[in-house]
Amino acid sequence: MYLHKRLPLMALLLLLLGSSLAQAQNSFTLKEAVEYALQNNVKAKNAQLDERIAKMKVREITTIGFPKISASYGVNNNYIIQRVIIPDGSIFNPNAPAGVPIALEFQPQYGGNASVNLNQLVFDGSYIVGLQAAKTYRDLAARSSEMTQVEVAENVKKAYYGVLVNMERKGLLDAALIRLDSSLTQMKGMYANGFIEKIDLDRLQVQRNNLAVERDKINRFDEISLLLLKFQMGYPLDQNLVLSDKLREINFDANILEQTGVNPMDRPEMRLLQTQKAATKLELKNIQAGYLPSIGIQASRGALAGANNFDQVLDPGGSWFAYGAIGFGVNWNLFDSFTKRYQAQQKRIEMEKVDNTIFDFNKAVMLQSSQASIMLRNSYETMKVQQQNLELSTEVLRVSRIKYQQGVGSNLEVINAEAGFREAQANYYNAVYDLLIAKVELEKAKGQLLLK
Repeated sequence: MYLHKRLPLMALLLLLLGSSLAQAQNSFTLKEAVEYALQNNVKAKNAQLDERIAKMKVREITTIGFPKISASYGVNNNYIIQRVIIPDGSIFNPNAPAGVPIALEFQPQYGGNASVNLNQLVFDGSYIVGLQAAKTYRDLAARSSEMTQVEVAENVKKAYYGVLVNMERKGLLDAALIRLDSSLTQMKGMYANGFIEKIDLDRLQVQRNNLAVERDKINRFDEISLLLLKFQMGYPLDQNLVLSDKLREINFDANILEQTGVNPMDRPEMRLLQTQKAATKLELKNIQAGYLPSIGIQASRGALAGANNFDQVLDPGGSWFAYGAIGFGVNWNLFDSFTKRYQAQQKRIEMEKVDNTIFDFNKAVMLQSSQASIMLRNSYETMKVQQQNLELSTEVLRVSRIKYQQGVGSNLEVINAEAGFREAQANYYNAVYDLLIAKVELEKAKGQLLLK
């Protein structure tokens, strides 16, 4: 009876706990959103799969030098036996005319062959270079994956900031709409009592209608920006997503404006170029290794069978004759008509191209970093100005309302102050968004995007 009374309470607690867990799983800070995207974004997942493929490729190359064992077994029915032509039949048959050829059968109707073969590579210059190149191949996949991670992190951060700004503007528009509705209700009463003209009421109604349209646009744009964030994260589009960070809680460190200097090696693109250069060197080395001989050992063990009765061929203890062999082989291409020579020249030219690309990328990194720093400073200065404009427009609106309430100001003045205030808000939050995006661009230019 006691348990029966407690069941509803336990069910309620479980329901609340499950709701709390579901909300916690759907709530993401910016850092958590980036970490989630690096594990669930399709591009990031495919890049990780490419890394796994590269690891398997390394193992595949390694197995080239391992022993290779093969086995074979087969039987055949020589239903028309191929004969061997003897030029002088008298050699085998003294009664045959001299100089007359004859055709003789030298094999039985049924035959069989079973064998086991072993091949072991002893020395091959290309294989040795291949082992050295295996790590470089794996590094290439890792560098490509790192570039993909940077791209995913950049897209998620920009989308996350976009949602935060839209949410803030949406909240401000909702609050402004509530204030206008309240003012509109008051003015309707004042108009009914003859204190104001209808044109004053119409002006406020027009402003209210425009604000409602703008609010609806922001709501729809907020849905799109949230869907974009889910897509960039690899998050299910039909599930709820909550942003834990708030725009007002994001602190901008102005010291970043004074930071100068950039290390090109911090960029994943540079590390990829360096790895590509190492890979090209190994390709050249592999071509040069082609001038060396390759050495291998072969061993085989088997048995042949032959009989005019098929059952004798199938019988392991029948007409089977064992054989075995072991060999040592050397393959050496002494002259290839200068093929490898021209291949090596091509690789040397490719290395020059990579060096040129690295040299150009070093300059590009400096340029991108300088451009991003300038854009960040401009965005910061614009944000500060728009912040001042917002503070001024807030004061103008406050004074206009006081003047109107005291009868020394007009309703038109209040309406204009409201419009100026909302324009200042929009400009301010657009400037904040531009500042955040410029900060992401600078982090990307400096190769610090995954560190923030």
